[in-house]
Amino acid sequence: MQKGNAAYIKTMNKRLILKCVMEEDAISRAAIAKKLSLSKPTISTLVNDLLEDQWLIETGNGSASREGGRKPVNLTFNAKRSYIVGIDIGGTNVGMGITDLNGHVCAFREFPTQQHLEHNLFEEMKRNVDSMKDQLRIDDSKILGIGAGIPGVTNIKEGIVVEAPALKWKRFPIVAELEKTFQLPIHVDNDVNINVLGEHWIGIGKNKENLVYVAIGTGVGSGIMINGNLYRGTNYSAGEIGYLVTDKEYAKAYHPVHKGYGFLESVSSGSSISMQISKKLGKEMSAKQAFELYNEGDEAAVEVIDQALEHLAIGISNYVSLFDPEIIILGGGVSGSFSLIHKKVMDIMNRYAPQQCEVVRTSFGKEAGVIGSVALFLNEFEGLFEI
Repeated sequence: MQKGNAAYIKTMNKRLILKCVMEEDAISRAAIAKKLSLSKPTISTLVNDLLEDQWLIETGNGSASREGGRKPVNLTFNAKRSYIVGIDIGGTNVGMGITDLNGHVCAFREFPTQQHLEHNLFEEMKRNVDSMKDQLRIDDSKILGIGAGIPGVTNIKEGIVVEAPALKWKRFPIVAELEKTFQLPIHVDNDVNINVLGEHWIGIGKNKENLVYVAIGTGVGSGIMINGNLYRGTNYSAGEIGYLVTDKEYAKAYHPVHKGYGFLESVSSGSSISMQISKKLGKEMSAKQAFELYNEGDEAAVEVIDQALEHLAIGISNYVSLFDPEIIILGGGVSGSFSLIHKKVMDIMNRYAPQQCEVVRTSFGKEAGVIGSVALFLNEFEGLFEI
């Protein structure tokens, strides 16, 4: 066997051992050998390497066999060996966090986007990351890299944001800017794509192979996972549910809420609800206030929100017809009114879709984008287990 092949096989076997330990939480060397069909001496040698490099930790003894004898020592994955920075760049706020390798958010920061967008956005990101590193008492050597989510179409190959209306970005070189700021490996993607990755990794979509994440906030977007893989489309714009047309007559007079926004988000997003209710009542109202008025039975709020949710429900039902997912996850700011949205979606789905689909609320709060960004980094970063 050639030297290069032997090194490759050794590396792949180490990765298999790590994956095995991560899946089992705690497992003995003998159990790993049996599960992977590798010899005990091979497992012993590779596990020793992984222990030395701090990927694994020896923990308390496991159970002895029925024949008796010494209890085996269990192995666990060392999630604190390295850390990853997750950045969720939203139109309203930038959420940032540092997580361990299991996705536990060890530190979190947030700051308003528009206040820093024009002059010192990336410097503010750097300041917050440095603050979190100080809090955790870790230095750059412990940080593997950065994952970031962007509210717009993102070409991950070129590292550019094709268009992000909420940030007024077009052909923006996001990876170059982040690399210049942090000097770390960077991976970026659309914010809803990262959310579906996060849910599939450690959220409510775990162990699901076909799922859709719909974010309802300033706009409306979605991430699609098919057979366990993120589906991005030919031009990285798969999942742009905000562009669905849900009423051809209404669409003839359609004007986007903001430049670059599609039909569905212009009639059912948070910004659309806010704009419509403000116009009806003659004063500035947020989507949150509109839902509060709805619950009080306000006639104008009921009219605006019922119409918005009907369009949204038709869009989601179309997704059920097209993709037949196991689960649809609703997230974003407007998902705070989940029970109301859920009822409308299920009613429409029962009427129009060929079958039902489970519709659930996201399992994450404001840290969702951070966890998703870290999931993206782990999904894309080939050097994670360069061992």
